[in-house]
Amino acid sequence: MEDLKIEYIDINKLTHYENNSKIHTKQQIEHIANSIREFGFNDPLGIAGKENVVLEGNGRVEAAKLVGLTKLPCVRLDHMTKEEQQAYVIAHNSLNLETSFDDGILFQELKKLQDFDFTDFGIDVDKYLKTCIRVQKRILKPNKKVHYLISLDINKNDEIANLIARMQRIEGVEIESTIN
Repeated sequence: MEDLKIEYIDINKLTHYENNSKIHTKQQIEHIANSIREFGFNDPLGIAGKENVVLEGNGRVEAAKLVGLTKLPCVRLDHMTKEEQQAYVIAHNSLNLETSFDDGILFQELKKLQDFDFTDFGIDVDKYLKTCIRVQKRILKPNKKVHYLISLDINKNDEIANLIARMQRIEGVEIESTIN
């Protein structure tokens, strides 16, 4: 395999791959543009030929136009035959569809990033968290105990007493209290 070199190409000299079967909605292009604004353009395009045909990254090109970028990082894929380039376009666009997230790791990462707003990138964090909680419930065996540490504001004594009383009526809930 040949070493790939990044070169910066004027955005107007890039040619859209006319047989690209990957669908990019207007909303997805906007999400990609928001990602570029937030994190930068960190993923070079795969291009080929004198016409600089974009084999992979057509959605990123459209998003870069929205952001106002004029030159984009590219790697040349001219070492591939035309047939290999066509196959690569399909393979590249479908490989990330094969798998999903590891729910446990995703849950931990989302907890760490709970102050980060993912909505501009089209990511529904609540959906992922609900999925992770469902998985957690399914994995836990009925006779196992999960311990949660909850800090309560002592200045809201009546509200806390009512909350504890309601929780104690729930089957399977045990409450221990300590005052620090």
